[in-house]
Amino acid sequence: MNSIKLKSLSIDDQSALYLFECENRSYFERFVPSRGDTYYEPQGFSHALDRLLTEQNEGTGRYYLIWQNDTIIGRMNVHSIRDGVGEVGYRIGEDYSGRGYATSALQQLLACHLPEYVELIAETITDHHASQRVLMRAGFTRNNQVRQVEWEGQTLSFYTFIYKFMNR
Repeated sequence: MNSIKLKSLSIDDQSALYLFECENRSYFERFVPSRGDTYYEPQGFSHALDRLLTEQNEGTGRYYLIWQNDTIIGRMNVHSIRDGVGEVGYRIGEDYSGRGYATSALQQLLACHLPEYVELIAETITDHHASQRVLMRAGFTRNNQVRQVEWEGQTLSFYTFIYKFMNR
């Protein structure tokens, strides 16, 4: 596997990130609910990016791009959900999935200095086994509860995974 780098989201990444999201839309929507058509329109995407950058500047979220050379191959984020607890999310582009990039990026994230968090959580749809393996390899543990959500007329079932930082 070629090396990857986790870099903080920047406004300078807008064009490359928009292309990445549009190219991978149908792939991502197989595993998670759609972000909606507006997100994939230039103005809607720009507005969404501005919100993320504002959260990053305010310290309520950390947003990263996963780069291989000069290509975005994925995204990773942590946003605060309550004192000391953050929720992790990630997505790897279709052409790069199944190669260990998500695991590598998540391990890089966990090695970062994240003093505001004592615990991270992540959720996966119950049948998204690849994402569950990523979390387990990175040291997350699954709780045994299933959370169900109604989304556009269907019921989605999620597992929650937890990572506790030691010595905090």
